[in-house]
Amino acid sequence: MAIGSLDDLPTGAFIQGTRFERPMRTRQETLEWIAELRGNEAREDVLELIESALNEDTENGILWAEAADLYLPPRSRGKPIDPDLSQCAKALRCLRRAVQSDPSMDEAWALGGLLMVDHLGMMEDALEWWSEYSVINPDSPVPLVEQVAIMARYGEFDKASTIMNSIESLDREMLSNSQKRRLEDIKSNINNAAKSDEKDVFRPQDPNHPRWEKISKYRNQKPVSQTYFLFFIVSPFVFMIGFIASAALSPYGAQGQIATFLTILIAFYSLTRVSEPLFRWMNRNATDLDRALDIEMASGKTCIPETIREGRLHKKMLSFRPPAWLERHQRIVTDGQRISRRWASGYELK
Repeated sequence: MAIGSLDDLPTGAFIQGTRFERPMRTRQETLEWIAELRGNEAREDVLELIESALNEDTENGILWAEAADLYLPPRSRGKPIDPDLSQCAKALRCLRRAVQSDPSMDEAWALGGLLMVDHLGMMEDALEWWSEYSVINPDSPVPLVEQVAIMARYGEFDKASTIMNSIESLDREMLSNSQKRRLEDIKSNINNAAKSDEKDVFRPQDPNHPRWEKISKYRNQKPVSQTYFLFFIVSPFVFMIGFIASAALSPYGAQGQIATFLTILIAFYSLTRVSEPLFRWMNRNATDLDRALDIEMASGKTCIPETIREGRLHKKMLSFRPPAWLERHQRIVTDGQRISRRWASGYELK
């Protein structure tokens, strides 16, 4: 069977010796049948049975979504197992059919967006994906949050700012805490870009952009991890503040010890927040190279000079990416087509 294809599936399926001869008609019937399969059959057998059922019920969104989940590695309690390119392709094809058959399946929309952006780097497709979802569910803030995040990764801050204005007009209660934190980070990046000159905003598709020279100069310098930054930059200052507070408050006994502990907590939190610009500045080369990688994946063409690609920084940034992303990126690099310096997202705000 070809990658991502369900066209040549067997026509029959058997459940404990009984052939599945009719398509599932209702959502409840489908869910009960899947639950029975999950409880009685091995994962590979469940997938085979669902593939057969899809031959007879091609418009059943739940079956398509279940097939997508089965094509991906099983969920684990420990470190999650990332899917490879073949698994992502098969799952994504199933998810497309799932939302076509049943557009109300929010879980299928969410999983499809995750695969496109995080595992495949297909951000142009993801922009259209979330645009389609917004038509189905116009009151949901999810499409806007996902689209503004992609535009910010591109460095297209004008479009990102337009989408952000639309988000800010929504009821804040509609946003989850994680979405609020995510939007605050994006808003900070947009505001920083607005304060900078246009030429300072890194455009990886421009081979003559001055940031390439900086990245090339430090191509063998790995990014600073947050743990390293907190331990060697923030912690010494917190230690000094804690030492001074302990000396000053020691005469007050237990109350002094509690006050010292609270002082250390407040100092650590405050210094961590205040030092965020310094942390971003120290990792500017890594952040810019990360954007270049996103542009390569979105466009399907290369923009990173070979001298930088051979450096430690580039290799370290690749180590943060999942297997499917790396496999697709390698195909793009091997193909070797250079990106146009005028490349921009083809997505038009609606």
